[in-house]
Amino acid sequence: MAIAGKLIGALIGSVAGPLGTLFGGFIGHLFDRAVEERRDAGAFLPGMEAAADPVSQAQVNFLTCLIGLSIAVANTEGRVRQSQIDSMKAFFRDHLPYGPADQELIQRLIDGMYVERDRIDVEALCAYFRGTTLPEARLLLLRLLLQIAQADREGVSRAEEQMIRRIAALLGIPDPFYRQARAETGRGAGRAYKILGVRPDAGAEQIKAAYRKLAMENHPDRVASLGPELVKVAEEKFKAIQEAYEQVRREKGF
Repeated sequence: MAIAGKLIGALIGSVAGPLGTLFGGFIGHLFDRAVEERRDAGAFLPGMEAAADPVSQAQVNFLTCLIGLSIAVANTEGRVRQSQIDSMKAFFRDHLPYGPADQELIQRLIDGMYVERDRIDVEALCAYFRGTTLPEARLLLLRLLLQIAQADREGVSRAEEQMIRRIAALLGIPDPFYRQARAETGRGAGRAYKILGVRPDAGAEQIKAAYRKLAMENHPDRVASLGPELVKVAEEKFKAIQEAYEQVRREKGF
């Protein structure tokens, strides 16, 4: 993936409310400069420029909104700890399989969003993302928001969880879907049932029906427009649903 600065700038300028074109242009400049550096390196290192693949609008929308909303969640209590920024950067490095050059661009975007954290318009970001994406992409974004918040060593505070729940509502994600996504980052007894969205006393047919519905709604092919890197993330989430079903099936003996 090669992210074009003008595309980033136009997106942020259109969704970030008072940030307008000033913030959009700033981020766009960083991205354009990094791409130019890659091209310059390509003159000396064969194959360097060939690694830059075109990026889709859907990918840019997703990453920009994910980072912006993650910063907003971290800033819920009026301050963002450096440990939160560090864990956010580490999450992108460790869990999203982008190459080194693209990871550098993502790190710069995190830093830029952090600088302007008090001016991020959560409602505008959610409205834009809701209006330009399919439900499957919105659900994947919610799952990643929860996972990024959980990655901080202090865990998810009550205020952060309330903010994420509000974001889910603004994205048009029903509360049962939120609870299922939240269960994926949790632990303890009954986790598998919560992921499937069924009660522990549910019968085999009800459990099978719930699993089939989740499998259809969360199939990785449904987020193919977000690029291969995010499809791989979706595959991990899909695997968590499959593992929950297998655990319940073994416990129930069907």
